[in-house]
Amino acid sequence: MNWNDIQAQWKESTHPSASIEAAELVTPRPIWRIIQRRDRLESVVGVLLALFFAGMSVLLFQTTLLLPALFALWLTLVCLYIPLRLRHTRQMIPTPDPGRPVIEFLRDERAALEGQRHLLRSVWLWYWGPIAVGVIGFYVSITGWNTRSLAYVAIVIAVCAVIEYLNRKAVRHSIIPAMAAVDQQIADLIEDLEGQREQ
Repeated sequence: MNWNDIQAQWKESTHPSASIEAAELVTPRPIWRIIQRRDRLESVVGVLLALFFAGMSVLLFQTTLLLPALFALWLTLVCLYIPLRLRHTRQMIPTPDPGRPVIEFLRDERAALEGQRHLLRSVWLWYWGPIAVGVIGFYVSITGWNTRSLAYVAIVIAVCAVIEYLNRKAVRHSIIPAMAAVDQQIADLIEDLEGQREQ
């Protein structure tokens, strides 16, 4: 059942203020499946990388390479933080609840989309920024500054710029249109409800 069917059932309801069973009306949207799949994959990778850098940190501390060890520890903490941040935002995604009106479900969905938009727009601050600092510091603290390390820094910055571009593109082409669609659906349901109350 699509959003037009939801609207049609809302219009036909004899008690528009009553709860329409969201579990019967709303099917998971593709955008949520994509987000959940991406988050789970990135979370698994984050945990595996955290284990790797934790091991590296211990080995480097034992060999008295303190600066690389500290950068490895930094990367361990960043890689552990990423799954937690993703999980927190992913938990905002609403699940159909038969006891709630569809309009409340849509408002929760809108809030979840806003959370995803903020997540993607701030990815430089909590995701690739800290990772870039960590991997550059880790590499340069071992190899020192030379032509090869400068090339490495340039590559890391270029990769981060591409990630930032792709995230902003995802916001423009997926998240914002989805938010607009939900906003329109909410507006339509409110208009229908007010129209029926006036009759």
